[in-house]
Amino acid sequence: MSVTLDTAFFRRFLARATQVFVAEAAHLTDLDAAIGDADHGANLKRGFTSAGRVIADEAPATPGALLTAVGMHLTNTVGGASGPLYGTVLRRMGKVLGEDPVVEPPALGKALTAAVASVRRLGDSAPGDATMVDALAPAAEAYTSALADGGDVVAALDAAARAAHQGAEATVPLQARRGRASYLGERSIGHQDPGAASSAMLITALYEATDTGLPEVFEGAEAEEEATSEGETAAAPATQSPQPAAGEKADVKKEPKENGRVGVVLVSHSRDVAASTADLAKALVGTGDPAPVAAAGGLPDGGIGTSAELIRRAIADVDEGKGVVVLCDMGSAVLTVKEILADPAGNGVPEDLRIADAPFVEGAVAALVTASVGGDADMVTAATDDARGYRKV
Repeated sequence: MSVTLDTAFFRRFLARATQVFVAEAAHLTDLDAAIGDADHGANLKRGFTSAGRVIADEAPATPGALLTAVGMHLTNTVGGASGPLYGTVLRRMGKVLGEDPVVEPPALGKALTAAVASVRRLGDSAPGDATMVDALAPAAEAYTSALADGGDVVAALDAAARAAHQGAEATVPLQARRGRASYLGERSIGHQDPGAASSAMLITALYEATDTGLPEVFEGAEAEEEATSEGETAAAPATQSPQPAAGEKADVKKEPKENGRVGVVLVSHSRDVAASTADLAKALVGTGDPAPVAAAGGLPDGGIGTSAELIRRAIADVDEGKGVVVLCDMGSAVLTVKEILADPAGNGVPEDLRIADAPFVEGAVAALVTASVGGDADMVTAATDDARGYRKV
């Protein structure tokens, strides 16, 4: 069967992936409940269904532009680790595919391989760590190998899907070494990694898109998005600063400030936690002129999660030309910040932007106190390192 890897093909792929994530959301969340945050299925469902609106509104003309747009949307709007990780997969594929209206099969293999490499860098993960890499890496290898053996793109994608599912199943006896599951140690053994399971579904959707009879738009996306929003969205506090709409680029350009100080950004999955921690840190500074600090908590709609757009806006708000130190409450927030750090120029953030490896509250206080008395970025980071060793007993 001859299949053209054009924009219509990739629209079918994304529509099918959305349909599967909606149908399997509860299953993926159950997998995550055993070893993680119990939000994986819900996050993917919300992210991919809302991405359908992006596709309809922007109607990208090429496969690369389409994947890039959806990847950006996932990174900017999905809470947990799913947003930056799946956003990285699609954005990297889109970048490699470039502006060609039709993708040649070998180019798709290069895109898959590049996506795996990007995910490995972002999550600092390798095959055998019980992560999504255990499904994506063998899928990319199987696809490339099938093409090299003379198979057509359908056979190669079939091989990729089979390899992804085998890789996902192979995470069951593994001890997780990365992500929230790694906190469980040996107790993570015997559980399938939810990211590997969903990655296998994604690769399978890519294979199933070879069926030209599949729809290019998931018809239930709008209804699912509305239902999810009604059930999960919290109203934004009246005192909160205006937030950018999903996918809207924050205005991050800012002139350096004379006698500026290091800025501090607090990234939490909860808007209230980030804001209250910022208030506590300012109260403990002991001066009426604390260094700039901004809270980037939750999603733009007030829900639980992390948003690249809100983080970029917070960085812009505190940037006085002396560097910015970011503290995160959990690992998935770190992934979102690392995704921004991967392309500071493209994200409009300062070059001297760094993540502090420190407890959230203690680190926030130490960072703001040090920045407020004029400490440079190295001194602020060192202060957060000291906070990591605070004894409480």
